[in-house]
Amino acid sequence: MNSHEFTLILDRVPNEEEHDALFEAGCDDAAVEERDRVGLLDFTREADSLAQALVSAIRDAESAGFRVEGVRTDDLVSLRTVAARLDRSYESVRLLAAAKRGPGGFPPAMSGDGWALYSWSQVVDWSTRHLNAGAEITAHEVEIAATDHIVRARNMLRDNKERAELSRILTA
Repeated sequence: MNSHEFTLILDRVPNEEEHDALFEAGCDDAAVEERDRVGLLDFTREADSLAQALVSAIRDAESAGFRVEGVRTDDLVSLRTVAARLDRSYESVRLLAAAKRGPGGFPPAMSGDGWALYSWSQVVDWSTRHLNAGAEITAHEVEIAATDHIVRARNMLRDNKERAELSRILTA
């Protein structure tokens, strides 16, 4: 077994009684934290894989009556952050993203409406293939980011009749 570290985002900040419920539900390997009025569970969980650790932690937290809203990640970044991480100017990265410079195909923004955020894991993949950039991202970081997106999608579709059918997208 390996030790895996990650942080789950809860639907609320646990009160004292809920701390006990989390412990009894199997979250005895997590520290409860409040940051900006958001409840967090900082895990160090033993499991054969990160995926197993994440799934069991989510199930444990939810069996204690919480809704897991996501997994804390630094994957969503602005172009300014991309520029800093790639050691390029903001203008250079802006032009790459706008397909006005470079090979094109820069990963699309994952948000819009005037404030664009990009997936760092997608940017690293693209920049490695097209710019020979030295940016790196670990498999752990990619899995955490992907899990965050999956958990958020699951919550959006919680009461959707097509949820089971849509889940097949993961294996398509």
